[in-house]
This record gives sequence, C-alpha cells and structure tokens, in this order.
Amino acid sequence: MMRSLSTAVSIGCLFVLVICLLLAHGFFDKMDRVSIEPVFHTMDRIELQDARSALENGGLPALRTYLARLDADFGGTHLLLDRSGRDVENGVNHFDLLPPAPLTRARGEHHGIFDLEQQSDDGAYWFVATKPIQSTPVSFVSFYLLIIGIVLSLGALCTGYIVLPLRRTAAIVGSFGVGNMGVRIRATRKDEIGILARSYDSMADRIEGAFKRERQLLQDLSHELRAPLARLSFSTKLARTAEDQQAALDEVKRDLDRLGFLVSELTALSISPLGGGEDDRQNTLMDLETMVAESVHDCRLESTAKQCSIACTGSAPELILGRPEDLKRAIDNVLRNAVRYSPQGATIEVVLKQSAEWSTISVRDFGPGVPKDLLDRIFDPFFQVDPARSASQTNLGLGLCIARRAIESHHGVISAMNASPGLRISLAVPNQLRSVGQRNEVRDAGDSGNYVQEREVGASVEG
Repeated sequence: MMRSLSTAVSIGCLFVLVICLLLAHGFFDKMDRVSIEPVFHTMDRIELQDARSALENGGLPALRTYLARLDADFGGTHLLLDRSGRDVENGVNHFDLLPPAPLTRARGEHHGIFDLEQQSDDGAYWFVATKPIQSTPVSFVSFYLLIIGIVLSLGALCTGYIVLPLRRTAAIVGSFGVGNMGVRIRATRKDEIGILARSYDSMADRIEGAFKRERQLLQDLSHELRAPLARLSFSTKLARTAEDQQAALDEVKRDLDRLGFLVSELTALSISPLGGGEDDRQNTLMDLETMVAESVHDCRLESTAKQCSIACTGSAPELILGRPEDLKRAIDNVLRNAVRYSPQGATIEVVLKQSAEWSTISVRDFGPGVPKDLLDRIFDPFFQVDPARSASQTNLGLGLCIARRAIESHHGVISAMNASPGLRISLAVPNQLRSVGQRNEVRDAGDSGNYVQEREVGASVEG
C-alpha cells in the first residue's frame, strides 16, 4: 500500500497543532494561577474591606451606595453577608452561595454564572459577587478555528515545498530509468532536496557519459575486429590454393597476433576504473624510482630493435600509496608509445620529479609529434593519429587510454604536449608520502614486490 508523504506531513502538522494547543492551554492556566488570581484575590479583599468600612462608618445607606457603585462599574450583583450567610442589607439568607468549610474564598463559574466569595480575616463577613456570563463559546470556537486554519495553511505550504519537488525528482528519475538519459533536475535550492537533486544530476552525467563511452567503445571494437577477421578469412582461403602457403600462413599468424593483442588490451582496459572512478582494490606503498627502472628494463627489446636509448633523470625519493600494477602498466604503455614513434637511434628522455604534493613522470620522444588539435584525443579508446602507420605496428590505440584510466584512478592527471620535436607525456599522481626510513623498511620486507628492488634510475638502457 502506497503511503503519501503529503498525508504524513499533514498528519504531522495536525499533531503539532494539538500539542501546541494543549501547551498553550496549560501555559495560560498556569499564568492565570500565578499572575492573575493573586491580583483578583487582592482586589476582592480590598472590596470586602471597603464594604465593611462603609457599613461601620456610614451605616446601611453608605453600604448600599458602595455596593450600587460596584454593580454599576463591574456589572452583576455585589453583596455583604454576615458569617451565617445572611444579607446585611435585607436579611435574606444566601448561605447556598458560600463555599464549603474550611474554604475562606472561592472564584469560578457555576451553571453559567460567575461568582466569587471572600471571607474577612476575623470571619465576621463575606463579600459575594455574582454575574451571569455574557460571553458565548462561539467566540472561543472562532479563535480556535482561526488558529487551526493558519496552522493547516502553513502545513499545506510546507507540504508543497517538500513533496512537490520530491515528486518531480521521482518522475525525472523514473524517466531516466526507462532510458531517457538527457533529463536533469537542475535544482537551484540550497537545502537537502537541492543537494539530492544535484547529486542525481552528477550521477546521471557520469552514467550517461559512461553509456556513451561504452557505445562508442563497442562501435570502435566492432570496427577493429572487422578488418583482421576479414583478412583472416581471406588468408585462410588463400592458404588453401596459394602456391606459397607459408606466406599465407604468416599472414594468418599476423592477424591472429593482432587479435590476441586486442584481447589483452581490452582485458587491461576492463579492469581499470571507468572514468577515473574509485577502485576498491588494496593500495600499497610504491617506489616510483624502482618502478620506472622496471619499465625501462622491460622495454629494452623494443628500444634495442630501434637502436634507441632511454635516459632517466631526476628522483622520487619518497614512497607513495597506490596500486602498483595499474601505475606500472601506465608507465609501460607511455614508454612503449614513445619507443614506437621515436626515430632510429634517438634518445627517449624520462624525468622524475617529486614535490610536496605531486610525483611526476615525464616521457619525451623525438618523433613526429601530434597535431595540436588532436592532443586531447590521443587518450581516447582506439584513437590513432595515423591509422595506416599504426596498423603496421600492431597499435590499437588503447595504450594511452589505459594509462589515462590508471592515472585518474589515482586522482592524478595525464597530459600531452608537443616538445618540438617530439611529444612529451606527463603522468602526475598526488603524494601520500612516507618517510625514507619507512621506504627502506618496505624494501627490506618486500611489500611492494619487484617495485622495491634496488635499481640505478639514472642509468640508461642503450639500444
């Protein structure tokens, strides 16, 4: 059964109204007892004393004059009775008006008549006043109805202020859930509902971006698979009839290698966080100097084949926290990309820098560089500046994309700029620094695997 939030808010307002009315009634009742009743009690005693003085000093005529003035000023009937309850003026017995013993005073309403009784200190006289109540309950009902109307109106405004934005949010979320990914709330409120709306908009932007990237990735993947599969099919048919079957089989082998490389790159891409999001894998201490030395060592075959050298300078003496596998893969991909596009016999420059907040690895080649308008796109999946040249080098355009995701998952920044000549790619990750002593302890314990082995980072790997 669906429960309406507006109904709950309305019931809450009514509950608050009842509580407020009860509290107000209790407050006014207490104020009447503490502040008002003592004043009336004093006035009653004064009127009793004045009536007794008029009787004792001026007799019955003076008493009648005083009581008549009270009747005219306050309305009702004012009497002076003796201790037995008889009227001093005419002897009429009003014993029924007196409060029961041992009370010496009383004030209240009985059967629509207001009455008060006050006894003198010596008990000789009673001062009594009676007056029919002229006010009707209608006036109080109107007052309470006015209060109820005001509270309900405020409750309705509160309900609209809270419930209507939530209903709109629910409708937009529902529309987004059925595939309309362009809908946003665009709230300007500064309260919790506004925070919720902006959180949804941010989430929807990320989901829409991830969905678009996934669709583009599938399209690019389909394109990348189509060409080697078509060549593989043609080469297979050709191998059956060609005179030089070995050459045809070599072509089949190249296409299979390309497909295998594509699968390995996609595997690396799939385990990296999408869009630089959070990764729940365990962080460990990393030694960037040793990690870079590992990457340089691992690229020796590619650099030797092109007769290139890799020169490392700078230092990063402090350990940082992160995921060594991801960061190592990013460095490998950037370094191999530099080797791939370096001319024969060139030197690739690797520079390490470490400040109080950032650790930076800069890799520069002396190749042709990248057109300025394409610098931001080289980190997109399957992007290739020169597809024809990349095809001959088994380059799928995924290496720098994998590097970007690895760096962004560490809350870092990867950027590219033309070095004239060549291209410089910088990888910057924020430091979560540890002392040199802790670095040596980790090296001794081997907590970071191969990346804490001692290497001379300043050395060059010559081709």
